[in-house]
Amino acid sequence: MATELAAQLSGYSGRRTSVAITVEDLDRGRRVARAGWSLAKWWGAGIVCVFIPIAHFVLVPACFVGGLLAAGLRLTVRRIVTAARGVCPDCGSEQDLDMLGPWRQRSHLACRVCHRALRLAVQA
Repeated sequence: MATELAAQLSGYSGRRTSVAITVEDLDRGRRVARAGWSLAKWWGAGIVCVFIPIAHFVLVPACFVGGLLAAGLRLTVRRIVTAARGVCPDCGSEQDLDMLGPWRQRSHLACRVCHRALRLAVQA
């Protein structure tokens, strides 16, 4: 189920602009599916690494452990950001914000166009 959050961006100019953030709540089945897919990718890479001479002594165990860690992280994420769009208060360019992935109450972002630091304030 997707939820729309309202937020505001502020920068050096002192102006505030609005941001629309779409956050999706993940149920247990979806989290398990994401973790399984991540584990399969890592372990698939480990199988491919078996055929690399000498390096396979390090790469195969690393892929095995990396798969377990990635799957564990994916199981713990309960909310993900699927979209974030807003206008930079300094340069005025409308853009997708770099917030995709696990939902965190972030407060600092950067504009993709002018590269200035932006402060995000989520409205409750």
